[in-house]
Amino acid sequence: MPTDSQLWTVMLYNEYRWTVILDRISALNSDFERRTSDLGLRTSNFEHAEGDEWKVLDLKDNNKEWAEETLTHLSEALAAVFLEDWGGPRSPMALRYIHETIIPDLMHCLRHNGDLIQNPSFAEVISWKLKTQFAYPTSIAGSLATDLLQAAQEIVIIPQVTDPREPWRRTFRLWVSGETLPNIVERTGYPLDYLDLLLLRLKKLRRFIAGRRVSLLECLQHEELKAYGFEQLSFLYQFESSLAGEPLFRERLALEQVIHELGLPLEVSDLVTLLEVIHQQEGRLDEPSLIAALREVTVPVGDGGSGKAYLFPEILKGLISVYWVHKNKAGKLALSEKSAQILAGFLLPRLTERVEEAILAKDMAQAKEILLEQNPEILARLIGRLAKELNAAESFELLTSAYKQVSRRIDLEILEGLGQIGFREPMPEQAQVFLLGALNDKDSLIRAKACEALGRLGKEEAIAPLMERLEDEVPGVREKAAEALGKLKAQAAAEALADRAGDIAEAILVREAAREALQQISVRK
Repeated sequence: MPTDSQLWTVMLYNEYRWTVILDRISALNSDFERRTSDLGLRTSNFEHAEGDEWKVLDLKDNNKEWAEETLTHLSEALAAVFLEDWGGPRSPMALRYIHETIIPDLMHCLRHNGDLIQNPSFAEVISWKLKTQFAYPTSIAGSLATDLLQAAQEIVIIPQVTDPREPWRRTFRLWVSGETLPNIVERTGYPLDYLDLLLLRLKKLRRFIAGRRVSLLECLQHEELKAYGFEQLSFLYQFESSLAGEPLFRERLALEQVIHELGLPLEVSDLVTLLEVIHQQEGRLDEPSLIAALREVTVPVGDGGSGKAYLFPEILKGLISVYWVHKNKAGKLALSEKSAQILAGFLLPRLTERVEEAILAKDMAQAKEILLEQNPEILARLIGRLAKELNAAESFELLTSAYKQVSRRIDLEILEGLGQIGFREPMPEQAQVFLLGALNDKDSLIRAKACEALGRLGKEEAIAPLMERLEDEVPGVREKAAEALGKLKAQAAAEALADRAGDIAEAILVREAAREALQQISVRK
C-alpha cells in the first residue's frame, strides 16, 4: 500500500494541479469569513483543532437544516399572517388546508431559498405560488406574499442574496444540468406555472434572435419581449448568448449548482481540479485513503486563524451524497456518470494534446495507454474528438487498438468514430477489412454500427456483405444494412431491397429504410 506522501506526489503528477486549491485556501485568512457568509455558512460550523489534532470542517447547509425551534416559530408566524393579519377563514376545512397544505408548501420553499427572503424576484415567486397553487386572487397575492416574507425575515436570520436574477439563475442551473421541471419544482419549491413561464419566455427570445446578431437594445424595443422587464430580459438574453457561444457554459453551470447545493467553499476551477484528482485515481483508492492523501488541505479557524479545520472529508461526503462520486463494489472511489460527463469537457483539450504528442513521438503504445486510463464517459467523448482531429491513418490505428478492451459502449463509439472519419476522408484499406469483420460480431449492436460505418466509407466492396446483413435475424441490423446500401447507391441490391420494402411481415422500420434506400439508388447518376 503506497504511503500518504506517495499518493500525494502521484496526484500532483503532470497536469493535476491540486496546489491551486491549497494556494487559494491559504490566501483566505482575512477573506474566509466573508466567503463562508456568502455561502450561508458560519465559522460556528467549524470544529477547532487543538494541538496536533485535526478537526473536520462541517459544511451543513444552513438554508435547509434549520433548528426545530426555528421551524416551529416560522410556521406560527406564517399562520398568523394568514389568519390574523389577513383575517383568514375559520371553517375546519379551510383551517386544515392552510395548516396542512399551504404552510408546509411555503416552508419547503423557504427552507430551500432561505437566503432569498429579501429578494424581489423571490417575492414574485411566492406571489405566483399563492395565485397558481392556492387560488388566491391576483389583486391580493402580491401584498400577501410581501407580508409572509416580512414575517419570515424576522425568524430566519441568515445572509441574504438580493440580486433579482438569483432565483432565475438557480432555476436555469438545474434545467441545464438535466433536471425535469417536476424535479426543479421539488428542488426549489417554485410553482410549475412560474417555471413554465420562464422557459416560454426564453423560447420566444430564442426565436426572435435566431440566426441574427441581435443586441439587447433591439430586444428591449420588441413589444412582447420588453414586457418581461429589463432585469429578466437582460438575464435571459445573457443566458441564451452564453449557452450558444460560451465554451463549457453548461458544464460550469452544473458545477455551480453542486457548489451551491452543498455549500462548498470552492470555486468552479477548484471543483474541476478535485474531480480530476479523483478521476486520475479512479478505482484505486477508497475514501479513507484519499482523505489521508489530502490531509494537507485545511482552512484556518479560531482566534487569529491559529486552529486548523480538515476541509476534505465533508466535501467528499457531500459529493457522494449528490451522486457525483460513488463507490464501486470494492469500496473504491469513482466518478459518477454525470460528473464524468461534466469533467470531460474540461479534460478533452489536454487529453487530445497528450495523445497527439505521443503520436508525434511515434509512441502509439503511450497514446493507447492514455485512452485506456480514462473513465468510460470521458473516453467516449475523447474518441469522438480524436476521430475529428487526427488524420485517418492515425485515427484508425489508435482507435482500433482500444477495440474490445473496455466495454461494448466504447466499441460502439470506436465504430461510430471510424464511420465519421470515412465520411470525411479516405480511410486505409485495413479499415474496411476491420469493419467487414465487425459485421459478423455476435453482438447485434456491433453489427448494426458496422453497417452504418461501411455505408459512410463508400466502398463498393462492402455491398455484398451488407446484402447478407439484409437477412440478419435482428431487425435493427437489417435496417442499418438497408440504410448503408442506400448511401452506397448499390444498384446490385435493388431487388433485395425491394423484397424487404414489400414484405408485409417485415418490421416497419426495415421496410421504411429499404424504401428510402431504393429512392437513393433510383436517383443515381
